[in-house]
Amino acid sequence: MPLLILFVTGNAPRTQRARANLAKMLEQIGRGDLGPHEIDLLKQPQEGLTYSVFATPSLLKTDDGGGGSLLYGDLSDSDRLHRFLADLAMT
Repeated sequence: MPLLILFVTGNAPRTQRARANLAKMLEQIGRGDLGPHEIDLLKQPQEGLTYSVFATPSLLKTDDGGGGSLLYGDLSDSDRLHRFLADLAMT
């Protein structure tokens, strides 16, 4: 099962927008059941090194094969976010 990890720094405005945009898109694609894991790099900076994430907010999507893809920004570009999550959409 794919895993979504949202990397944030505290509760900054860009973090809040990323959370809201991700939640909205997951509902739109019928995957409101997916609860993205969130990592706050202010509290867990070592996780940025572990996942090679150096900017926030960032959304990491992993697949069953161990691969992953990363989307940077506050996720406000809905077309780009939709394409990023398209393989998770319920049909």
